Formats: sequence, C-alpha cells, structure tokens
Amino acid sequence: MSLPRLLPALVAFVGLLPIAHAQEAPAPELGPDEVVAAQLAGFAQGDDEGIARAFAFASPGNRANTGPLPRFTRMIREAYPELIGHRGAELAPLRKDDSHAYQGVEIVGPDGRDHLYLFILSRYEDEDCDGCWMTDGVSKRPTDPDAKAL
Repeated sequence: MSLPRLLPALVAFVGLLPIAHAQEAPAPELGPDEVVAAQLAGFAQGDDEGIARAFAFASPGNRANTGPLPRFTRMIREAYPELIGHRGAELAPLRKDDSHAYQGVEIVGPDGRDHLYLFILSRYEDEDCDGCWMTDGVSKRPTDPDAKAL
C-alpha cells in the first residue's frame, strides 16, 4: 500500500495512542471513542493490570453485572479471549446522541484473525464523574462484511 493511502489511517491510529495509554479512568472531557480506545489499550496490554484499566471505564450497571474485578477478569479471559493481547483495533464511525453512543470495533486477535465488537456507552451524571462516558456493554458481532455497519 502506498504511503498517501496509508497516511490517514496511520494519523488516526497515532492520534489515539496518547489518550489510550495515558487515560486510566473516566473523565468528562473524554468522548465515547476515547473511552473505547482506552479500554482497548488496557485489553491489548494483555495482563490483569490492563484488564483492570478497562474495568475502570465500565458503567455502574455494567460493574454490577460483571464485577467485581476478579469476576470481570475471568469473564473477559473466558468469553472474549481475542481482546487480550490483541494485535490491533480499528474503530468504525461512531454513532451517538447526547447520552448514548455505539462504537463498532474490528479487532485483530493474537492469532491474526479478525473479530467484530459493538461497544455500547452512556453519558453518566453522578458524583463520581459528572458527564463521563462509560461502557454499558460489549457484544461480539458476526464477522461478515456487512457487520461493520452499526
């Protein structure tokens, strides 16, 4: 592939790296795509510390269903193993309104195979993080070409 064709994708990917690696917890200034990027960075780290980083962005309802952290870690390792230590991720165009967002993601797993996911997020208004986007759930999607569209 030529550099001019590769450059926009490279710029978009590099643009996510500082946020994904620096962000450890929800913050009102983060958009839903940045929350997903931070969670993906945690999963890509491939260890329990990285999974804990991803869990920090789970919504209160998500935490109630999947937590505490040891249970969440076990669930991710068993049900979504391709997220752990994945080789790469490409975010589809984000769909959002004022309080809900849907982010499609194509993961290249450790085995080199593609996997599609849908991250579902909401903006929360509470004392811990007023106006923060947090992940309500993640679901696997079919791996056919039409599945990238939300």
